[in-house]
Amino acid sequence: MMQKWCGRCKNHSFSSGDWYRWICPYCSKDLTMQKASPAVIRFVLIRPFASFRFAFPDRQLNQLDENTA
Repeated sequence: MMQKWCGRCKNHSFSSGDWYRWICPYCSKDLTMQKASPAVIRFVLIRPFASFRFAFPDRQLNQLDENTA
């Protein structure tokens, strides 16, 4: 993940790469010509909940417990 610092609004802008046009999401300044650096802020990725079958493999489901939506 790459980051650029916006001098106008004083915020970091993040992207997965710096190949294309880079616009600050806060103030819309064009940051394309600025040098990108690796992101130093740590992100916490949230994994979606595992289905009931994977979370509790030992339990048996009856048909009423299973979500069919």
